[in-house]
Amino acid sequence: MNLQKLMEHFFKLYGKRNRIFLQNLLQRIVFLNLAIADLQEAIRKQADPADLKIALARIVSRIFCVADYFASDQLAVVMSQKYPNSHCSYCQKLPCKCPEKRPSSILTNPNPTQLNWTLKQWCRHFKKIYGAKNKSKGLENILNRLFKEISELLILAMKTPSTFSAHTTIDDIEIEFSKELADTLAWTIAIANLLTVDLEQAVLERYGNGCWKCHNTTCTCTEFNYDQVFWPSVK
Repeated sequence: MNLQKLMEHFFKLYGKRNRIFLQNLLQRIVFLNLAIADLQEAIRKQADPADLKIALARIVSRIFCVADYFASDQLAVVMSQKYPNSHCSYCQKLPCKCPEKRPSSILTNPNPTQLNWTLKQWCRHFKKIYGAKNKSKGLENILNRLFKEISELLILAMKTPSTFSAHTTIDDIEIEFSKELADTLAWTIAIANLLTVDLEQAVLERYGNGCWKCHNTTCTCTEFNYDQVFWPSVK
């Protein structure tokens, strides 16, 4: 299924649960941040590949949890605008040749082909454009970039109306959130590629047939917590 259909699958799967237990935007972003921290712990303690797959799948699930707050398809659209299939939107080259201090991105028109891409296709695309650069920078650097995206999401969520331009519309603000979420998904894909994890397979193995815990296609779990994960493969 393409990225939009995958998101819709998660909206159906966890939408009701999230509306009950994660009622505001900040809670959802914190929930996402905790999944990234769990991934960092799995990497630091050298968890086995099965646990790393689960850690990455959880991040994708929680990115979609934040996207569901806005109830729109902007994330899939912005992915195609910010990460076109022909070049890096920052340096305009293929593969990416961005300097350390990269220029601002130039958004393109949404590509109809990319709007139908699966998560696996997105992973291949990022490997083609950014794989060599990300490998040279190393896993720790890429993980730090992922945490930075969460801080930018939090800053955006904590802004008051007075801090936005007088010409900023509600739609503009939603698009800004979609841009930050697109970057969060992009760095998650980068980590999966560096770890040679098939991210789409990891997501579908854990969530494709329903909730991993209650096994229903619309989650009915009433237990919910923010506890740190203790990975089975880590002693």
